[in-house]
Amino acid sequence: MTSSILSRRNFLLGSAAVGVTLGAGCGEKKPLTSSDALNNSSLPSVVDWRITRWGSDPWSKGSYSYIPAGSSPRLRLDLARPTDGRRFMAGEATESDFPATVNGAVRSGFRAAQEVLEARGVDSCLVIGAGGSGLAAASQLQKEGCEVIVLEGRDRIGGRAWTDNLQDTPIDLGGSWFHGVDTHVLTPRAEELNIELVPTDYENWILFDFDGGRMNTARLNRLYDLVYDSVIGRSSTDAMGPLLSSIRESLSSEEQRWFDYVVVSEIEHWYAGHVDDLAMATAYEGALSRGGDAVPTTGYGPFMEDLASGLDIRLSTKVTEVSHNSSGVTVTTESESFEAASVVVTLPLGVLQSNTVKFSPELPYSQQVAVDGLGMGLMNKVVLEFEEPFWDVNKDLISYMPTNRGRFVEWYNAMSWTGKPILVGFNTADSAAAIETWSDASTLEASLEVLSKMKF
Repeated sequence: MTSSILSRRNFLLGSAAVGVTLGAGCGEKKPLTSSDALNNSSLPSVVDWRITRWGSDPWSKGSYSYIPAGSSPRLRLDLARPTDGRRFMAGEATESDFPATVNGAVRSGFRAAQEVLEARGVDSCLVIGAGGSGLAAASQLQKEGCEVIVLEGRDRIGGRAWTDNLQDTPIDLGGSWFHGVDTHVLTPRAEELNIELVPTDYENWILFDFDGGRMNTARLNRLYDLVYDSVIGRSSTDAMGPLLSSIRESLSSEEQRWFDYVVVSEIEHWYAGHVDDLAMATAYEGALSRGGDAVPTTGYGPFMEDLASGLDIRLSTKVTEVSHNSSGVTVTTESESFEAASVVVTLPLGVLQSNTVKFSPELPYSQQVAVDGLGMGLMNKVVLEFEEPFWDVNKDLISYMPTNRGRFVEWYNAMSWTGKPILVGFNTADSAAAIETWSDASTLEASLEVLSKMKF
């Protein structure tokens, strides 16, 4: 891209401080021989793979939050507000400065821990959720001398920051990037843990048209300008979609397809929602992230393990009810109850919206409005490890302009941080929801079909 496009990318990373951060979820892997889709003779053999389905994951019910049309970023402040000095809220959806990121999740946990200490002092506390926010809150409280128990429904820690292994190589199926290295709360810990952060450059990219031919990215500059000038950086609560649709209608049929690519890759892949659902304020909220983007070579796993060190964490413990009164808090699970002076609730927005956990007393009106008013986005990954690379290994981003709007438009070259021939493909919003219903074989077949078209 040209330098003008670079400034747009920096704007997205800075003003909104979100992106492909809490991007994917519930990973599945079956024996490679289960799918004929892997026998694509035009590509090197696939030796390992993962497919994520965060929307159907009962512990998250989506990937990360956004500001939907008709709503405002103020809802995050309302969601974060404590109740009666007993019930405290954390999670990426409660973070105003760096929402929808691992950075924001961890920061929210530290913030909630401080609120607990100010309200209750050094006393007992229950933490619901062992994701980044829950682990951060629990570690800080325990460090200050509180008696803490963490209750986690999954059989693992990390939540949406989930590092798995492909052929013994760590790969993140959820949050991947340190967006804004200089403003990421875990950057100092990366140095202390001797974890390398490998910079990535979204402008170091290559673009293929629907037939696999190389496309000159400069042909899209006018369309980037139209998108940027029309919706990016406006604080309106109006939906992005109608304005973008009016612009699209003025274009030729070929440019409409290009425009769809720009909208999907530049907006929907950052905020994990369809532009018809996104408020213009989505691209306006948050603090400025600084220092560029990088991926830890170890994935986020060691950071989660570091936060969890020494904590009493009860895995596979599903919470069904959270109640409190002037005497304290009772958290009920499927098998037992726990009591403490306070509770930090870090349930993902999607779980709060599902009403699978009962609150007594009910959430305050403003907090329930926030739960209902915020949006839960969806971003899924297809991770493929090949016997050998067949792509330009010097490029960070491989983009594709499909005939089907939004499907498999971005692939990241993971070789720079894994040292292995691994590609990570992304789908978001409506495309992610549709593909999530496909079988593993169909998803792999579609992925490899796209990759096999590209004429490197």
